[in-house]
Amino acid sequence: MEENYILSVLGKQCVNGEFDNIELKTTAAYVVKNGSRYITYKEYDAQNPKNQSRTTVKIDPDNIVTVIKGGTESHNLVLEKGVRHKCEYITNFGNITLGIYTDNVKTDFDNKGGKLEVKYSIDIQSELASTNELILKIEEAKHNVNIGKDGCRT
Repeated sequence: MEENYILSVLGKQCVNGEFDNIELKTTAAYVVKNGSRYITYKEYDAQNPKNQSRTTVKIDPDNIVTVIKGGTESHNLVLEKGVRHKCEYITNFGNITLGIYTDNVKTDFDNKGGKLEVKYSIDIQSELASTNELILKIEEAKHNVNIGKDGCRT
């Protein structure tokens, strides 16, 4: 799959009243297949850039979002408005089962890209762990962009 799109990711999280943001900008592949939209990109470990994982975000026509992350910390996260799903989160330290409740899913896509906004909460054993917001924007790259082995754009 050719990574000829630019993906901007903004993750917002609130844990015990403390707020944190994570931002990522990278190249990605974007395809529409059987009515679903797929965004696929590589993530690099900040501590060891040689370690990478592939993440796929699938947006169904009925706005159910599935985030599939491979690698050493893998998971399948299902985000569906008004529904609580369980997610098995696999880490180097063991497996954790999380509850994911999605408050809202907003999409605005066409065949050239678009935007996804999701608000959800995570619980562990029914105790609130965090509230979260995920904003993805994808657009066609204006020119070729390459990501080096160190995870930086070249």
